[in-house]
Amino acid sequence: MLRHWKIVFVLTFVFSPLASASAQDKSVNPGINNNFRDPDPKEFISKFEVESREVFARRNEIVAACRVEPGQTIADIGAGTGLFTRLFADAAGESGRVIAVDISQKFLDHIQKTCREAGQLNVETLLCTADSTELPDASVDVAFICDTYHHFEFPLRTMSSLHRALKPGGRVILVDFRRVPGTSTDWIMNHVRAGQEVFESELVEAGFSKTREPAGLLNENYFVEFTKGPPPGLKSVEFPVIAGMGGVVRIENAAEKPQPGAKIVLDVTADAKPGDVNKGLERAARLLNLYGVEGLSPADVRIVVVLHGGATKSALRDEFYSPRFGVDKNPNLPLIGQLRQAGVEVFVCGQALNYKGFPESTVVPDVSVAAAALTVIVNRQLNGYACIPVP
Repeated sequence: MLRHWKIVFVLTFVFSPLASASAQDKSVNPGINNNFRDPDPKEFISKFEVESREVFARRNEIVAACRVEPGQTIADIGAGTGLFTRLFADAAGESGRVIAVDISQKFLDHIQKTCREAGQLNVETLLCTADSTELPDASVDVAFICDTYHHFEFPLRTMSSLHRALKPGGRVILVDFRRVPGTSTDWIMNHVRAGQEVFESELVEAGFSKTREPAGLLNENYFVEFTKGPPPGLKSVEFPVIAGMGGVVRIENAAEKPQPGAKIVLDVTADAKPGDVNKGLERAARLLNLYGVEGLSPADVRIVVVLHGGATKSALRDEFYSPRFGVDKNPNLPLIGQLRQAGVEVFVCGQALNYKGFPESTVVPDVSVAAAALTVIVNRQLNGYACIPVP
């Protein structure tokens, strides 16, 4: 019952995968997820959502121990029938966001349906792979893994992807079965591949630090909290100008550092999934953060972003974007707002708008409609701007 999700950065800086994670080519438990490839959600509701299951009976206490705050983004990894997804949706509130991540599309369809019926519009679903959560980088405040970690076939790869997905200081809640020879049931001993110490060591190897283990919360299971830290040997990512997007590391003796006075136009044609932030906008964020980490201000660099091709939709208002692409909001708009506050000019190609059937009135006020992307690029190059394509 393993699950997972994604977003990509721009200026190809991301955490390098851990050597051990990249070397993990074979499943640690082949076939353990076969029952979840084509499940009947109704059948699993009778297994997962019953009082005889400890995590169900103690579900409210578990959610309270997660200390979710309104407005946070929570990833329910291995969401299954959506038991905790629904509880987190209430805890996060309308301003928050819950991402149900699972390896089974049938589970995700069930979660989407039941949450919409319950009026929980802050829930999204994401299909994972066997070795990646597929979650967007720096997008999650709290990741919840309940009775699921032992289903990870590639735990180091999966946790490496989750490390990237967590925001700085983000937390992982691990709930799994106590596996104690002579005490645990035969089912647990045969089904769960390792005990708490092994699982904790794998999370530490993936770059997490154990920070809390509430006493007396569970009996058959354990509840452990970890906090994101940099992978071993790597530096922490910083966001000095644009919060949560385009993180960079400080390179003390870099051969080439940002210099005041640069002028750049980012020619962005890159497409993105409807729920993902466009990587061209994220590249602008990274460029500003590169300046900020060196003690320079946004005024020391002039950045123009021009959106066309597949990137055109990034400029649309929520009320047009949402029904057109089947998501609650345009995920690009908060970042566009931050970029504009930092002095970045953002244009969208008027020709592309018309070609794709987007009226000019659907463009957000923070984005200017240009006669064409080509005119922006040519005019700015005449004024000394360097052009960087983001295909």
